[in-house]
Amino acid sequence: MRRPLIGVTVKNTRETGSLGRAWSATETAYLRALWQAGGLPVMIPNLPPQAAPEFIQRVDGVLLTGGGDIEPARYGASPHPETDGVNLERDAFEFALVEAARASGRPILGICRGFQVLAVAWGGTLCQHLPEITELPHDSDQPPPALAHPVRLYPIQALADLLQVHGVSEVLQVNSYHHQGIPRRDRLPPGLEILAEAPDGVVEAFIWRPEGHSQPRVLAVQWHPELLFEEDPRHLWPFRWLVEAASAATG
Repeated sequence: MRRPLIGVTVKNTRETGSLGRAWSATETAYLRALWQAGGLPVMIPNLPPQAAPEFIQRVDGVLLTGGGDIEPARYGASPHPETDGVNLERDAFEFALVEAARASGRPILGICRGFQVLAVAWGGTLCQHLPEITELPHDSDQPPPALAHPVRLYPIQALADLLQVHGVSEVLQVNSYHHQGIPRRDRLPPGLEILAEAPDGVVEAFIWRPEGHSQPRVLAVQWHPELLFEEDPRHLWPFRWLVEAASAATG
């Protein structure tokens, strides 16, 4: 059976030193998790937005990876002093990629920054610095596979079987490497359904399904399961979801 082709977004980085050459890269953990889940990952570089529809035609699903903060102007805000790592080229391409995927029915998994891209693409706004509103440590300084806090998952029927198969209980311990996010469920844009939240009410996962469809086309998680699945295979479930949804979407 053909492995579905999953497009994986990348960061733009630049070498230090006199040459200063630009690179496109992503963490190997994302690629390993997708392969382990049954997908065939391929990295998608940050090109002009008009390239996004052609990429979507070639892939069966999309993984939006972590990285720097989103330009606050995209959700009508001014930059907070702690907002960092904004990359306008990446923002422009990834939002175009989401639009093309949504129009074509391709499934999307968003992780950390990817969670935030999807929330903003659906009309949401972000808290730009969570330490100002909560004492729960969301931006951990502990290296993987350290766990930071629990999340409570809510029983969305469309994912119940998948979670049960992978032994995911109602409360899941997760890592946490973000300082921005959706601070509470009433800040989720219309049409998005909460899947998990932290003890302080910060939204940790959501889904979106098109009107009239029972199965999600979008899954977003704020933690980093790609850094946990080798220690705890239960954390592979978001990648399993993406691979299964990509296989179903393309027949």
